Amino acid sequence: HYSGRDPKDIAAYMQPKMLEVFPQLVGISIDYQWGGMIGIGANRLPQIGRLPEHPNVFYAQAYSGHGLNATHLAGRVLAEAIAGQQSNGFDLFAKVPHPTFPGGRALRSPLLAMGMLWYRLKDRF
Repeated sequence: HYSGRDPKDIAAYMQPKMLEVFPQLVGISIDYQWGGMIGIGANRLPQIGRLPEHPNVFYAQAYSGHGLNATHLAGRVLAEAIAGQQSNGFDLFAKVPHPTFPGGRALRSPLLAMGMLWYRLKDRF
């Protein structure tokens, strides 16, 4: 969830959601659980590129909660770019503009939480 706080029992929080998608897992225990901050870009796309002022510094961030999947792609395109190989994926991601979320430091997190709540409610009803 987007509150910035992990539930006390992540497995108990996630299991009902998991069973909605995978009902065949009823009765299966969760062996591992973890939480952490979610990096979300304003356009919800991963941010992959290099710093213009330091062209040897590459970055990959803001997976919007899909890091388990997207980090594999990011690792591959970063490795190709660092090795000097032609990488259409890296070039494509590096061209995507990434506006900052409005509100400055004081309002950015509350506005983001309200926006996420709005779309969650919109999806639900």
